[in-house]
This record gives sequence, structure tokens and C-alpha cells, in this order.
Amino acid sequence: MNETKSALASKINWTQIVAVAAMALSLWGFDLSAEEQAEIAAAIVALQGAATVVFRTFFTRKRVDL
Repeated sequence: MNETKSALASKINWTQIVAVAAMALSLWGFDLSAEEQAEIAAAIVALQGAATVVFRTFFTRKRVDL
């Protein structure tokens, strides 16, 4: 039987939630120029992608049925 953990226990889900919150704060939470917002958004997207790859590759257990 293949057991799946809850959505709230997922590191990848939390990575996405944090990225969305950071993006919202960078766009609406601070008085930044459009150029600064674009730079911050690009950094958030890059870090989000890298974190997702690292979590999926190195920190997600894979079950092998023999």
C-alpha cells in the first residue's frame, strides 16, 4: 500500500507557500520601485525552484516495492 503524508507535512508544499507569501510581500508589502520588485521576484522564483529540487532530490524518501 502506498501511503501519502498530509499536504501540510510536505516540505515542497511549504516551499511553495513561503514563496507565494514572499512574492505577495515584495509586491504589496513594501514601497519598492518596479525594478526592485522585479529583481526580488526573480530571486524568489530562483530560490523556490532550487529549494524544490533539493527537497525532492535529497529529502524525499522513495519507497521501492520489490
